[in-house]
Amino acid sequence: MRNRRISSFLLAASLFGLPMAVASSRQPPEAPANWETTDDPRRVPIPPPDRSKEPLLVLRGGTLIDGTGAAPIANAMVVMQGDRIVEAGPSSRVQAPAEARVVSVDGLYVVPGLIDLHLHFTQQRGDDFGRYRDSDAASAVRGMLLVEQLLDGGITAVRDVGTRNDVALKLKEAVERKMIQGPRIFWSGQLIASRGGHGDETTSTATGRPRAADEARVRIATGPDDWRLAVREQIRNGADWIKITAPYSREEVAAAVDEAHQHGIKVAADAFGEFVDMGAEAGLDSLEHPLDVSDEGIALMKRHGTSFVPTMTAFYNVIHTGYPPASIPPGGFYFTMSRRFPVTHDGIMSVLSRARAAGLLVGIGTDIPFENEKRNPSDYFVELRLFKEAGYTDAEILYAATRDGGKILGIEDKLGTLEKGKLADILVVSGNPLEDYKNLENLRLLVADGEIVRDRLGRSPTTSGSR
Repeated sequence: MRNRRISSFLLAASLFGLPMAVASSRQPPEAPANWETTDDPRRVPIPPPDRSKEPLLVLRGGTLIDGTGAAPIANAMVVMQGDRIVEAGPSSRVQAPAEARVVSVDGLYVVPGLIDLHLHFTQQRGDDFGRYRDSDAASAVRGMLLVEQLLDGGITAVRDVGTRNDVALKLKEAVERKMIQGPRIFWSGQLIASRGGHGDETTSTATGRPRAADEARVRIATGPDDWRLAVREQIRNGADWIKITAPYSREEVAAAVDEAHQHGIKVAADAFGEFVDMGAEAGLDSLEHPLDVSDEGIALMKRHGTSFVPTMTAFYNVIHTGYPPASIPPGGFYFTMSRRFPVTHDGIMSVLSRARAAGLLVGIGTDIPFENEKRNPSDYFVELRLFKEAGYTDAEILYAATRDGGKILGIEDKLGTLEKGKLADILVVSGNPLEDYKNLENLRLLVADGEIVRDRLGRSPTTSGSR
């Protein structure tokens, strides 16, 4: 009887256009397996590039931890041509081409580049930030400084989850075109939010100062059709991801997720409480932040395949130190309609521990909104420490920062592990991160998109020719 009622409702909804909060399984057709696509979650088909004339680079002699979970390989060889890994394995099997540039990394550890899944290139910078009017140009200048800081931390890929207009897109393009050195960037266009919701509040979080509407950063949407349109606008602008914020109705989040998935684009949400449950049921791909997530919410995330980017550091900072240059005192969130519940250290740590126990796919993101010049890249490693305190093993922390980040982005076939055919984003460190995650801070060499962008070897690092 119950099944007949459900069938009757679905039939009526299809006939009369009733709103449905039912996650759609509709997906766009995939490109043929032998086609080349853009190296981002959009996967737009492109003509096959000719890499035969690209320079060859070899890392020789280090211990390879490829991020797949396989055992480390001592005295390894990693061969790159252009932006791709050509071979990776033991030196007894992999040979250095005669024309290659060879870098000795004897005694060091070779791991995938780190991934930060949650940042904003419009972040505050400088104790005197409030004296100056903001703009897209100012955001771009701050972003160019930030990409350099991220490389200093061994971070070779980032996801911007909401920024002013197309600032992050232009930074992405500048990195791709080799105009500047930086991590590869995946951007989400404008935040999509409800009127008066998170992202469109009339007072600044924690300070209570009046705040004007931020139309450059936030797309306000009302009703399922407008949420669909807002998603289409971000896709039209070239977004790699869609970022939405609670509160929203069941129909609105279902419409947004369905529309994005029809285009093959994933959706991340800044949500809390019941909105976590609504998002998971709608097929949300990634939940951001550990805010008021219940056991039921975690179970729904597991059931529907929603990954988790907890950004623990952002809340750790608010609770313990605040952000003095932004006049934000420590203790929690104030003057905000969307944070009207206690935020405690024990509470957010509990969410992360429960996420691990439930087997959620969890990645590393920082979301440092203020004091950008002081907290990057060091807060990335604070995030790793909080994972350790929540019960994650050293190996799990490495995988969360690399392999699982690639999975959450939806391009695990290209990014997150060091295997033949994958993107050449490689971090060389002085200690074994499987034994102590803190060794990820000890950067000695960094390769981003096949090019050496940081060299701290302190020795004559390169030779040419065969070994």
